[in-house]
Amino acid sequence: MDNDYQNSPKILIVEDEPFIAENLQEMLGIFGYENTEIANSANQAIKAIKASRPDLILLDVKIKGDQDGIELGGIIKEQYKVPFVYITSYSDKDTVNRAKQTQPLGFIVKPFTKDDVYAAIEVALFNKNRQAVISGERLPENNPTTYNNDSIFIKKKSMLEKVKYSDLEWIEADGNHITIHASDGRDFTIRKSLKEITDRLPKDRFLRVHKSFVVLVDSVTAIDTNFVYLGQKKIPIGRSYYNAFTATLNTISAS
Repeated sequence: MDNDYQNSPKILIVEDEPFIAENLQEMLGIFGYENTEIANSANQAIKAIKASRPDLILLDVKIKGDQDGIELGGIIKEQYKVPFVYITSYSDKDTVNRAKQTQPLGFIVKPFTKDDVYAAIEVALFNKNRQAVISGERLPENNPTTYNNDSIFIKKKSMLEKVKYSDLEWIEADGNHITIHASDGRDFTIRKSLKEITDRLPKDRFLRVHKSFVVLVDSVTAIDTNFVYLGQKKIPIGRSYYNAFTATLNTISAS
């Protein structure tokens, strides 16, 4: 796995048995998900959600306190909009029916294996990341933002292709279509406005330099009053964008 701590999705483990919680945390570290936290009750979990806004929660059905995991799942769904996967020893019909009402992204039954946990997390994060999919359908404006993920999935024909932000060099608008250019040579042309795309990208990493162009700031190798240079590639920079763009750069003057 190539996740680093800063970009790794934040995963909250809500489990009241310390051995299981630590075992899960160790598994997540093996998978490359090192940005984790543990809570053992609904109160602790809600405090953690408010403080750090996790990307995914692994939620035990039986936890400490007056509220069980399914009750907590309902609160999370209604108030915090954070996706979660249940972990439980109980797979009876009543428990499953209660759990379904809270719309989890998965259900892991104890005893579980590393493969069980890995598959559940990967599928859950993939489905969560569909909120950031760039496709022909407009997503609801009230969808929660994807935090600390380092990539988006772009729909190309029947395939969702993963593109890391660091590989997404520039975006070009042409009428009612845009083309996304990746550093590995892949291009994606989709029917969207430039604003719709930039609204879905990290605003500190992607900046508009022209009415028809957005660039990945980290890809910029030079700039003058007419062009932004991405290696050998020249992107025009509009006069009205020049000052705002250069103000974001860490600049010094050579003698």
